[in-house]
Amino acid sequence: LIELLGGKENTLRELEEFFDKAPKDFRWNAYYNHANEPVHLVPFLFNRMDAPWLTQKWTRIICRDAYKNKVEGLVGNEDVGQMSAWYILSAMGFYQAEPGSGRYWFGSPLVDEAEITVETGIFRVVVENNSDKNRYIQSVELNGKAYDKGYIEHKDIAAGGTLTFRM
Repeated sequence: LIELLGGKENTLRELEEFFDKAPKDFRWNAYYNHANEPVHLVPFLFNRMDAPWLTQKWTRIICRDAYKNKVEGLVGNEDVGQMSAWYILSAMGFYQAEPGSGRYWFGSPLVDEAEITVETGIFRVVVENNSDKNRYIQSVELNGKAYDKGYIEHKDIAAGGTLTFRM
């Protein structure tokens, strides 16, 4: 895709325009249309082009603007839980943008702490120095050790432990 769009620089520019031209609520439109679930992976494409700050920027904005705590809280219909799953995972700071790969790519966590019960016990997400202003990941640790990947693998989540984001 990068080659078809004329290289990484042009692809980044096209993707940024794709988001910039979307309406603030991300409802049905010709650009980033969060109500259409097949596009849910698109904000995470910036990670694959060495621009994770853009994934972090847009996942935070989508969580804020496409979801509300009211009757019309979802930007689209639920489709067997996909809209909620995107929000919950993204609010924890990651999303499985490549189904079947076992990778959950990092976004920008909204929560300060979350727990998932797994077979081996608990997988915790801890987010330090988190705020609207501090939405960019500065460092990550997995079980107290520096972690330098832009994603976490399913096997690491299933093993339990703690993923710490420093914003």
